[in-house]
Amino acid sequence: MKETEVKLDDAGFEEIPSEEKGGSEAVSGVQSTGGGMPATVNNRPDLRVVQTDRDKNGNVVYKNVGGMWKNISKNGKEFYTLRIGELKLLVFPNDRK
Repeated sequence: MKETEVKLDDAGFEEIPSEEKGGSEAVSGVQSTGGGMPATVNNRPDLRVVQTDRDKNGNVVYKNVGGMWKNISKNGKEFYTLRIGELKLLVFPNDRK
């Protein structure tokens, strides 16, 4: 499968950390990847993504597989970033009627 990189800056969307606690990047938990999109490091997600599983006794166990972070674009529109493992997706509300 061929990998391609898509620049989302042209579409007017840019990830902006929801909370920035001044000072260094290590304090805010956000590192810049150089492409204008910060990579989250130890940043607690707004929503957790879990998968159900069963333990050896048959009880339901929830395994964390990812998270969703709320962001605001340059245009002021809200969207979420969904991460499951290495997969990163942008999630938008379905406002069109």
